[in-house]
Amino acid sequence: MTDAVHGGTEWVPRFGMLEELPSGHAAVIRGLFKLAAFVADHPELHVPSVRAVLWPPSRNEDFEAACREVDQVGAVLGAEPELNNGHYAVTTGFGPVEVTSFAISSDTMAAHTAHMSYADNVQPEQVSEFDESAPVAGVVR
Repeated sequence: MTDAVHGGTEWVPRFGMLEELPSGHAAVIRGLFKLAAFVADHPELHVPSVRAVLWPPSRNEDFEAACREVDQVGAVLGAEPELNNGHYAVTTGFGPVEVTSFAISSDTMAAHTAHMSYADNVQPEQVSEFDESAPVAGVVR
């Protein structure tokens, strides 16, 4: 079911030739088509969860600017962004595919960084659910 790529000139419905698009856009579209072909070629596997994140370019520099960029994504998607605990986000779906864009305030990011700074201070015991030396079907060690 999958088709070979011929130098980035494959035809895509509605877009025509991918070479007419910016390279980053073409690469994402190509990747989505490859994922679609993979899902179609492997009905024996579970359907993957797919989430596309449109990162605001100014997300690490200016929260207000990043929020304006999230607003722009929301307008294009026809969805209203919401502010919740320092996260300004818009989310919608194309069928089961989630599409989201969000910005995180510097105060919220600082609180998260401080919280995670303790992560290495807790060392739980290793728990092994099975004997790692025992053979497991399909696993080469």
